[in-house]
Amino acid sequence: MRSLVVIAILALAAGHVAAQPADVPNMIKFVENQPNDMDRSTWKEKRRDTARKLGQSKDKRAAPVLMHLAESETFDIIGDIAIEGLGNLGDQQAVPVLQAIVADAGRDKSSRDLAKKALQKLGAPESGPAAGAASGSGATVGSGAGSAATTTAVKTGTGTGSGSGSTGPKTTTAKTTTPTTTTTTAQADEPTGLETAEGTVEPGSDIETGLSGTRIGTQNTTEVEDLPELGDDVIAASERLTFALGTAGLSLRTLPADTMGNRDKRLDFDADVAAHYLRKLDTEKTSFAIGGDAHLVAGFLNPSGRAQTRGALFDVALAGEGRFYAGQLYGVGKVSTALSTQYTRYVDETNPDNDLKDSTFAADFLIALGGGYGRLVDVGSAIRVRRLGRALDNMRALGKPIDDATAKKLQLTWWALRKERSDFRALLATVEILREAGILLGEPNAALTYEILSVLRDTNVILRPSGLDVQVVISEGYLKRPTDDMGNCFITCGRMEQVIASAGYGAQLDEDKLELSGNAYARYRLFADDQQASPWAAGALARMRRFTYGEHGEQFGVFDLSGELAVSNDGVPMGDSDTSLRIAGELGFTYVINQVSGIRLAANIAEDAGAFVVGAKLEATYGFLDGRFAR
Repeated sequence: MRSLVVIAILALAAGHVAAQPADVPNMIKFVENQPNDMDRSTWKEKRRDTARKLGQSKDKRAAPVLMHLAESETFDIIGDIAIEGLGNLGDQQAVPVLQAIVADAGRDKSSRDLAKKALQKLGAPESGPAAGAASGSGATVGSGAGSAATTTAVKTGTGTGSGSGSTGPKTTTAKTTTPTTTTTTAQADEPTGLETAEGTVEPGSDIETGLSGTRIGTQNTTEVEDLPELGDDVIAASERLTFALGTAGLSLRTLPADTMGNRDKRLDFDADVAAHYLRKLDTEKTSFAIGGDAHLVAGFLNPSGRAQTRGALFDVALAGEGRFYAGQLYGVGKVSTALSTQYTRYVDETNPDNDLKDSTFAADFLIALGGGYGRLVDVGSAIRVRRLGRALDNMRALGKPIDDATAKKLQLTWWALRKERSDFRALLATVEILREAGILLGEPNAALTYEILSVLRDTNVILRPSGLDVQVVISEGYLKRPTDDMGNCFITCGRMEQVIASAGYGAQLDEDKLELSGNAYARYRLFADDQQASPWAAGALARMRRFTYGEHGEQFGVFDLSGELAVSNDGVPMGDSDTSLRIAGELGFTYVINQVSGIRLAANIAEDAGAFVVGAKLEATYGFLDGRFAR
């Protein structure tokens, strides 16, 4: 009999131990604070499991933290877990929070449906009764804007609160930035675990995480029209139109009148402008590119009297390329053409016989066929996406890594908005895309918004090559050059065949803040007649660029260092050929103004065929259109 009693007592004790509540305080602490020895992605997964356990614990101490998760975690599955858990807890203080979620048209339908089910479990209506004022004795809970519970108990006592219903126990919730005042019999400075609207910044707070609990202000549309359509097999795409103004000047000079009353006036004008266009599309099996350049140098001097000097030089070039891939190997076809015209006019001040008027014209046309290995693409827009992900992660606002589909949508959105005069629409669209994808965990606060804007304005991502490309082609060309009175070319003209080899390399390192790139070439003329030159040339260029940023991601500028080696021979027959060598280096810094625009100051040194050159230069560019995509 005694044995049976002992067994019964042990069984009851075991049952009592098994029925002990889970370690709710530690679980609440784990949900609110990421452990130092755990990476963020692991913590987020375990955090969801812990929130699920809190909802199943039947311990009302878990209600405040679950209420906060249900309100604030609108773009993570943990928010839905918390909503479902509130229904399981059976705590009536969660009713206003759940009713607010049901009434929030901005929440997902699945979240609102879960809130309805939770309200049914609590025996509460989907919408609350008319607001009124009541006071009485009972438990009163006050919360600030988006605040999270940090202790495991609710203070009770005599107090006042605003809410709905009759006197008795009541719950006060707020989604504003002003904390609700709660008076209890506890010490005024004793923490209740519910007041975090004021005081020091706690780990996981809005400032540290870069997230804000609510949206305020006018809601602007984030819809973007005319997104480019790119297939899933597209590796990279780009479109670029740039105008560069080297110099432009207009001056009018007037001298005092002479003794005869005549005034000497002189009007001068000069300009040096250029334009560049490139459109390229790389897919897994093909690659197509078309580009063009134009360059105009013009000026005139127009003093008083008969004298006059005018001149202009205009160059334009257009080229296209198509590749067809089989793995990393490809066949390539190219076509290019270039035109150049020069105009000169001189009017002598006194003698018409010395007047001169001349114009020249030159043209090239070339086709080439060959093959190669690899490809070199501009991954600048992909770098922008990676920078965006790092900014979110550093501010603890990254719900999950940016996937390929979201990266593509972001880049195409930026492409469609490239003509905008400001980054306002790009910022709105970027935040909305990240929120819809569950990547951005909430509304960005001012600090995170600034960092996102800095990423969108980053011009350091322009023209960032990545990969290796090597090719050899045989070209057939026709050259038209100025001739003398007998129709003979001053230099080589007519048909020209060449073999051309080229290589390019690019790598982005150190979180895309360091770039190493280079290219090399070699060409040789084929099938020249005995009395014609067979020139050849070879060269290589290597460059390093270091991109610099401020404390909050704002770009500052770019240091660059480059070196060049080139050798050539004019291939003149009969032993009169001449070989020249060029070695050059350059160190520069570019100060960034805005997207695809900047000012660059550089110093260079070179030894060119025996001539030693040391110099400096100042360059400025301004870009109008720039759209890119790379996966």
